[in-house]
Amino acid sequence: MSTADAFRALGVLCEPPEDGHARVWEALGLQDVPDAAEFTDLFVLHLYPYASVYLGAEGMLGGEARDRIAGFWRALRLAPPGEPDHLAALLGLYASLLDREAEERDAARRLLWRQARAALLHEHLVSWLPPYLDRVAALAPPAYRAWGGLLRAALAEETARDAALAGSASASAPMSAHLRAAPALPDPRRDGSQAFVTGLLAPVRCGMILTRADLARAARDLGLGLRVGERKFALAALLSQAPEAVLGRLAAEARVCAASHAAHAAVMGEAARFWADRAAAAARLLDELRASAVEVVPAASG
Repeated sequence: MSTADAFRALGVLCEPPEDGHARVWEALGLQDVPDAAEFTDLFVLHLYPYASVYLGAEGMLGGEARDRIAGFWRALRLAPPGEPDHLAALLGLYASLLDREAEERDAARRLLWRQARAALLHEHLVSWLPPYLDRVAALAPPAYRAWGGLLRAALAEETARDAALAGSASASAPMSAHLRAAPALPDPRRDGSQAFVTGLLAPVRCGMILTRADLARAARDLGLGLRVGERKFALAALLSQAPEAVLGRLAAEARVCAASHAAHAAVMGEAARFWADRAAAAARLLDELRASAVEVVPAASG
């Protein structure tokens, strides 16, 4: 299987399972085939496979991050699909650019395809996928953990290849525009508790990907009740019950994330430092809030 075909297959497997997907899993050398319930639990309930969720300041689908990705499609003179930031679409596009680069006989045009492929890789894929795949490894059933491992390895091979072509020992791509534009985590002492809680659920602002499973585990470990509904309301409810304990829990998680992100420097380059710095800054703020007993619960939560 070529590198392009591998990326194309990996993209297919983060779409809802179909009858033909078993052959794709087999072609990638993966034995376990997940069912629809496992797909839904991972990609619909916990880890949405959309770049805008992890790169956007809102931590939600759409927004400026999706618009920026759609603009990349248009720059290639392609009509953006309905969900231009879906991981399957991005991996399929990357596979197509690999094909165009390999098939191009004119050296100048081949360089242009290579530059476009590298821009997609660093701007819209490795800018968020290593932290995302960390969460896949922690939360997913065996089949999807294996899928995530293959995607992680494929991204590492591509960044290493680009570094070799550039004559550098490590990734040296400029910081993604998504990350350059990302605002910091709001401080509730200045920006209000509503903005603070919302910011904790925007990965690019706090350096953490907090899923509903994480909130449920925190509630269980701390002996708290978990509110049914959106994560924002569930997190606010946890903070209202035991603010010091929950802030401490989040600070510890942020420190773990900072170390994990820093370890991705070989693949992410400067983006790894960005994510590590965001998580470390979140840990410091959470520790300060815990020590000062600042009110961090939005008024609407209770």
